[in-house]
Amino acid sequence: MTAVLSTEWDSVRQRARLSAQAPEGTAPVERLSELGRAELLGRLRWEVIQGGSLFLTYPQLLDGAAFAVFRPAALLDELAVRAIGGGAVLPIRVSSRNADLAGQLIALLSTGFLFSSLPVPDEQCVRLQRELAVRADAEGAAAALAAEGPAGMADRLLAATGVLDTPLRRRTVARWSDWLEAAERGLLEVSSLVPADYATAYALRPPPRPEDLAGDEGRAVLDAWISGELDVKGLPNRSRLYERLDPLLRSGDPVARADAQTLRDSFDETYYRAIAVSEGCLLGLASPRRGVRRREASTLVEQTPVVTYPTRFELRLGLMSAAQWQRYTDDAAEALTRWWQQRDLAALQEVGDLLAARTKEPPAGGVDDVSVTRLQRFAQSARGVTAQMVAGGGMSLATSLLGEGTSGAFAAGAGGALAPVVVAAVAAGVTRLTGFRGRYDVIELPGVLGRAV
Repeated sequence: MTAVLSTEWDSVRQRARLSAQAPEGTAPVERLSELGRAELLGRLRWEVIQGGSLFLTYPQLLDGAAFAVFRPAALLDELAVRAIGGGAVLPIRVSSRNADLAGQLIALLSTGFLFSSLPVPDEQCVRLQRELAVRADAEGAAAALAAEGPAGMADRLLAATGVLDTPLRRRTVARWSDWLEAAERGLLEVSSLVPADYATAYALRPPPRPEDLAGDEGRAVLDAWISGELDVKGLPNRSRLYERLDPLLRSGDPVARADAQTLRDSFDETYYRAIAVSEGCLLGLASPRRGVRRREASTLVEQTPVVTYPTRFELRLGLMSAAQWQRYTDDAAEALTRWWQQRDLAALQEVGDLLAARTKEPPAGGVDDVSVTRLQRFAQSARGVTAQMVAGGGMSLATSLLGEGTSGAFAAGAGGALAPVVVAAVAAGVTRLTGFRGRYDVIELPGVLGRAV
């Protein structure tokens, strides 16, 4: 099994997703509708099917609006798979400095972190960040944590700012405590941080080129990024890049906004790919909007193996009760194991067929309910040059990525055939994706098809 690290659970994305369900749309909701909860749960279950477990960075968990809604005890019944640990543990691994989740939370509160998960407007989040920064005492945090405990210290640090009202502050501390207790009880795995592998991430997908951007402001930020100006301790720093991009994203100039979004999307992908490479995870690149990668999607059916899942399969998964999920994964256990260990597409199809047999079509959906997940691999040439094989590219794409004269070496290094691209799932009934306007996600798989990972 190989855990999935998904950009879907980026804390900023979680905030945007749950804010969209609020009447005003300015802050994430604290309580989801039945449908909204099913959509999130279905997404989590689909990722468990993809890799066997989820890998989360500590901000994704501790500052995730979605994980503020879910409670670990309930999620254990709704997400655990008996084929993994007998169903007694959550299929979740979270990384934290020194494998200390409580210490990591206090470190966030002691250094002026900008929280995205709080159900308050952006301006209030920024004010909290500033107040925490004014009171920052990273050196004294360890001693205070030992004396007060994580819940007591977190409550004191938040209360000192005066930004959150008392009921919200207590709810916030309580949900953090739930996850910290789950970690202490071994309901989820906490591992030590591993340095992100930016060298490999950049080799797999370089930053945008200056000519990819339309304005001078965007090119200036790009130059700061690739020159190392925004690095901290020799590594790219996402917070510093965000600070440089924020004025452009808020600009009245559409060119500046478009360039800023391009840079942000590219860096986020690099950031998560660097972590996935170092942790040996599958990387889930969640589509942020309709029509993403549509040109690539239009060629997939004719050129790649296709596994067909029932329409709105994520929602079908999310609408299952805990008992139904357990029965489903029990019956699919053999196929799931073959998929996780051997990447056998026939096994993944069996899992989809069982889902179709066990569930009914959810209420009304349109074109946006069509979703495609493409599984792809990175492969390395005999010369040590790494390239990404994407749909519709073939040898010409390998040449464009590796340079003239290297594609032959690449093919030889890959055993005489370029690394295949596989569509893992496409909604039932869709035979041509030329007019596709739904969500199009990509999952990058480590290893080699047909071998256990």
